[in-house]
Amino acid sequence: MIKQELIKSKKEKLTSEFGLLCWNIYKQNDKIRFNNYLESLLREHKVDLIAFQEVKINMGSKSFLNQFHLSFAPNIKIFNNIYGVMNGACIPEIKTFSLLSKHKESVLATHKSAVFSSYKLKNGETLLLVNLHAINFRGTNVYNKEMDQIIEVLRHHEGAMIVAGDFNSWNKKRMETLSKLAHTLHLQSVTMDHGHLIKSFMRHKLDHIFYRGIELKDSHVIDTAKHSDHNALYARFRISEK
Repeated sequence: MIKQELIKSKKEKLTSEFGLLCWNIYKQNDKIRFNNYLESLLREHKVDLIAFQEVKINMGSKSFLNQFHLSFAPNIKIFNNIYGVMNGACIPEIKTFSLLSKHKESVLATHKSAVFSSYKLKNGETLLLVNLHAINFRGTNVYNKEMDQIIEVLRHHEGAMIVAGDFNSWNKKRMETLSKLAHTLHLQSVTMDHGHLIKSFMRHKLDHIFYRGIELKDSHVIDTAKHSDHNALYARFRISEK
């Protein structure tokens, strides 16, 4: 787990409404063109939380997204680059931890990673943001075991929760496993405007956002095809005041 807090925000709690950007960024974040686009995207859509997959970090270069408190969970290192999933927020996290898949993918023989970050809400409750890139190129049995591991970690968490990421849910059986995850954890699935833009395989969507304990206000897919092989998902949530 790698944490980065380069700019200390004076805010310690998420406001009554907050926006989440979930995106498999296809290892493009070391490119100037991508980062210029990302900065404009964050401003346009009022993003308070990010859940990125396929993030590329070069250990010898400057970091990006300096306006966010970042938590990065790597799953592979190639030469001087490490790759993984990243959470970010406009406020510091209360705590964060990561989890590696027990199994390896068959193509590159690498694990997959997930990152779990907790944040304070304005109403005094805690939001848990779970960001994962699910295992691919393995059979349904392995996929189910990895999702069961996620469920086991989360089943005792009380309160608001968002589970987002690239679930590699490219067939009916994997989709059924996601339904089990949502049912067990009492999560609702975010339905997206322009949902046809979500990356799919054999008509099964790969990217998802699930939530509970907060109210969905707006959600849509952003066409980011010029910068990644996945389009970005945006969801705006509202919390209840106490």
